[in-house]
Amino acid sequence: MIKVILFDMDGTLIDSDELVLSIYNKLINKYPPKTDFSNLDLGDVFASSYPDVLIKLYGEVKELHLQEIYRLHKELKHQYLRTFEGVDTMLEQLKKNGYRLGLLTSEMRSIAMDELGILKIDQYFDHVLAFDDVKKPKPHPDGIFEHMKFFGCSQDEIIYIGDQKSDGLAANSASIYSILLDWSQKKSLDYQRQFDHVAHDTVELMRIIESKNKMVIRTKKDKPLRILQLTDLHLMNDEKDIQTYQLISDMISFSHPDFIVFTGDQTMSKDAVMLYQKLGEFMDQFKVPFSYVFGNHDTEGDYTYQDLIDAISTSKYLMFDQGPSYLGFSNCNILIKDESEKPIGSLIMLDTHIDDFYMINGTKTWGYGSLSKDQISWYEGCVNRYPLPHLIFYHIPIPEVKEVSPSDDIHKGDYFESPCTPPVNTGFFDVAKNLKHAKAMFFGHDHLNDYSYSKDGILLAYGRVSGHYDYAMPGFPKGARLIQFDHQGHVTSQIILHKDLIKSSKS
Repeated sequence: MIKVILFDMDGTLIDSDELVLSIYNKLINKYPPKTDFSNLDLGDVFASSYPDVLIKLYGEVKELHLQEIYRLHKELKHQYLRTFEGVDTMLEQLKKNGYRLGLLTSEMRSIAMDELGILKIDQYFDHVLAFDDVKKPKPHPDGIFEHMKFFGCSQDEIIYIGDQKSDGLAANSASIYSILLDWSQKKSLDYQRQFDHVAHDTVELMRIIESKNKMVIRTKKDKPLRILQLTDLHLMNDEKDIQTYQLISDMISFSHPDFIVFTGDQTMSKDAVMLYQKLGEFMDQFKVPFSYVFGNHDTEGDYTYQDLIDAISTSKYLMFDQGPSYLGFSNCNILIKDESEKPIGSLIMLDTHIDDFYMINGTKTWGYGSLSKDQISWYEGCVNRYPLPHLIFYHIPIPEVKEVSPSDDIHKGDYFESPCTPPVNTGFFDVAKNLKHAKAMFFGHDHLNDYSYSKDGILLAYGRVSGHYDYAMPGFPKGARLIQFDHQGHVTSQIILHKDLIKSSKS
């Protein structure tokens, strides 16, 4: 559970860019530097302390220059200083919600405390560390570690929010979750890649924080986590939906899951928004937490992913976060904790998108969606932060599923259609294998397959189609996959057919 929110100051809470630029412009006019100010990267200037920038400009830090900066700050601060929109309200709400707040800034302490006081937000912070309070400032993680020591919190109980690469790098080095607060909505991908998530205002930031706090599954001692995988519902607002909802209900009643995952193509309809809302309302009756990833058919009703996310978001038992938008719309990491609140594993959800064009032998070729290089890097970050046994869920299978054929005896289950994978291999499996903590990958997409096999210690497994839309083999039995994931990271799973449950209930 997140207990501590750690903020950067300038560019995150306080809009001080004009103030900083005015100070430097007046400084260099009075004391011409060795290096032209225009040659400096403004992003680095805003991310750096005054002493660090003075070294770049003059080759050294002179007391004369520091005193001039202090004088100029005193002269200009009331003219330029302001908080970003909604910051005061957000800080007040976070305190009311029980969070403890820290501040880690590259600003000099005397200036930082002065600015916090002028803007009347100093009252919200339980601990403040400035540039001259730490031996190694950002991007080193020392300031984060000192905050963790002060608050007595672990790495999974603190979030760091900043606006510069140095903030993301510091958080990564400390192995804590980080959020980029990009007020301008113009931060490059290079910036975004340094963080776990991206927000553009305080409303979105609060949503991400609250969502992160909900993304935890708690297990009982010596009891494996029971996960029900349902896939390819293809809800279409027709009579077949009745059968699909009955299947979901019967599967939950039979398997008593602790968690449920829908692995894509929940809908394929012009009524997708209504169907997503209905699905969320339907699931709430079972009082079992659930999550989902998008498939390649969910937005066929000419709706956006955000429309669908908003429609189902009112569900009380939904555990979902769409993740950074540059990765897609269903990328999140759900932590598994034991009764002592110790993290013991995780469930990682990934968006395989719809389709793409790939360059194959110099030819632009259409193919199904895949996991991008950025997603793979994001996944690596998740695993490096929590090097724990984990399961991975996505919709479109990776090319490795083609390494077995229907006639092989190394796979188990139905193999009635050629796997529809992306035409290129983006290397996700090899990365997961080399990180050594992935135990299984579960997917859907191909309705006539439910086979599974182990490759290099990782189980690759189709779910059983759960929806009643048939594009081939009408009447193909529908079902689900029940997964058990124990505290030692061992995985077992089985296919459950709906017809068998119906038959059993009648006998």
